Amino acid sequence: MAQKSRSNGQNPLESAADSLEKELTRIQKQIQKGRRDLEKRIERGRRQLVADVRKTPAYKRARTLRKDADKLRKDAEKQLESGVDNVLAMFNIASKRDLTKIDRRLRTLNKKLTDIEKSASA
Repeated sequence: MAQKSRSNGQNPLESAADSLEKELTRIQKQIQKGRRDLEKRIERGRRQLVADVRKTPAYKRARTLRKDADKLRKDAEKQLESGVDNVLAMFNIASKRDLTKIDRRLRTLNKKLTDIEKSASA
């Protein structure tokens, strides 16, 4: 074997280094493939776990409770806004919504007045 290595111009040390390099490359590829396979298995397991959890009665009940809680929150917000509007109306106080409408109307009138003044001075 030593003569064969010498005949093609490579010494035994270089031949061993080449062999180790090839083996290292093969092992690296094998490890990468194993990692990819493991990642796929983990992802499939995760998806299956999520699907299984979504089928459980507890999960379904939790979703129903969340929907009910959201509906109750929205109803409570509407009732609170209505109550605040009623209290403001009783004391003859303008609400934020009323002030916004008044502000918008005043801006429109102010713009019209400015346009009239410009056309009158021209």
